[in-house]
Amino acid sequence: MNYVAYKKILLIASILFLVNYTIYSQDEDDKWVVGAGVNVVDIRSPHKIGGVVRDYVNGSFEDLNAAGSLVRVFVGRYLSNGITIQASASANEIQKGWWYMTGDPLTNDSFFALDGKFKYDLNYLLQRSTGPFDPFVLVGGGYSKIGEISNVNIAAGWGFNLWFSRSVGLNFQSDYNHNPKGSKTDYFQHSIGLVFKLSTSPRFRWRGR
Repeated sequence: MNYVAYKKILLIASILFLVNYTIYSQDEDDKWVVGAGVNVVDIRSPHKIGGVVRDYVNGSFEDLNAAGSLVRVFVGRYLSNGITIQASASANEIQKGWWYMTGDPLTNDSFFALDGKFKYDLNYLLQRSTGPFDPFVLVGGGYSKIGEISNVNIAAGWGFNLWFSRSVGLNFQSDYNHNPKGSKTDYFQHSIGLVFKLSTSPRFRWRGR
């Protein structure tokens, strides 16, 4: 990751951190979250579902793309019944594309994505709390542009928040993004960053109100 990317991430995280601590936090009123972090992209190669699964779980880092700005920012709002709607924007650089093999020449394609996804809190499904560990699954879609190729995708994935306090945590998310019109720009995206709860309750209350 280059120095400019570090500066961008640090600036975004610092702003969100300061905003978070100027707002009174109360769990039942924490409907909004914001976050920022970094992402890596894996352009999918296999055609069949079995190959897709093997590509996802093989543990290889050789075909991951982590260059350019790497920045991902997101905002989410809790709706009800464990469901949150999330919007995100991310950027990267694709050097290892379709059917990349170790030793192949690197490309230089830009990557940009705008996504809208629904997240379902698994704690709500289990009707129990797992403490600071907050796992979820997600489904949705979005727009991506890889080089000169633009796509509208459908997506599904999973992730978790690991809360350090009532309002600050670590966010990890991993999802698969599929273009129904063709598979050469399908990709996995994995991201990690900081997440902050924003309270919508008033900071001060009059006694008795």
